[in-house]
Amino acid sequence: MIERGHMDLIEDFAFRLPVTIICDMLGIPEEHREVFYKSSRDGGRLLDPVPLSAEEIKQGNAGNLMAQMYFQQLFELRRRTPGDDLITQLVQAEEDGNKLTNEELTANIILLFGAGHETTVNLIGNGLLALHRNPDQLALLKVRPELMEGAIEEFLRYDSSVQMTGRVALEDVDLGGAKIPKGETVLCLLGSANRDPAVYPDRPDRLDVTRQNVKPLSFGGGIHFCLGAQLARIEAGIAIATLLRRLPDLRIADVENPEWRPTFVLRGLKRLPASW
Repeated sequence: MIERGHMDLIEDFAFRLPVTIICDMLGIPEEHREVFYKSSRDGGRLLDPVPLSAEEIKQGNAGNLMAQMYFQQLFELRRRTPGDDLITQLVQAEEDGNKLTNEELTANIILLFGAGHETTVNLIGNGLLALHRNPDQLALLKVRPELMEGAIEEFLRYDSSVQMTGRVALEDVDLGGAKIPKGETVLCLLGSANRDPAVYPDRPDRLDVTRQNVKPLSFGGGIHFCLGAQLARIEAGIAIATLLRRLPDLRIADVENPEWRPTFVLRGLKRLPASW
């Protein structure tokens, strides 16, 4: 990539790394991966709590059917030729004589594949944009790479890949003076909570890679805490640190008006052209 002198930080960089890693973990053969590298990222719209158009429903159903067909063939392959991967482990998993059905396997693997890359792409992209919008923080991170681990927590807080999640009250709850009855659905605005001045009194709308005691809610919490949280942190930390080290003169074409994806549960960039 370096010799080209330019790239789209989303498609060419932020997207390819997490997709490669989740393909490795699931055991998707390398010769099958090109379709995943070129696949559409429109699936995030399915999470938005607003109506889908007929065309979006049609495309979503078609994409889901294709994924089902592919993964069910892969299950059969791993039953015949087991590998050192997650699909093999799930195919072989057994409890009290029961194994996962193809339907259960398919639902879990499609979820793991999507969750295994989609939000990490956004974390890398949103973090890079935030740094280039705050040149003082970018310069600091270049000279002090040991700050990267804390910087990732700050990126998660500052511009979360997931802005909203839902919960159902299992009992009557009094939350901040509001009565939430048992069985009620609650929308949790993670992006807002991550900038709560009661938790972050020192200018929560400011990016600060040295900020202390950062505890972003971007991965959710409780029994629904994100299964891949640590993987996402590691991937983003390595990706951004490597980029700053290998391409110190990288410039983003337009930091003020980048092209965002038309979703609001998942927050991420559609493209982010850069050169060096």
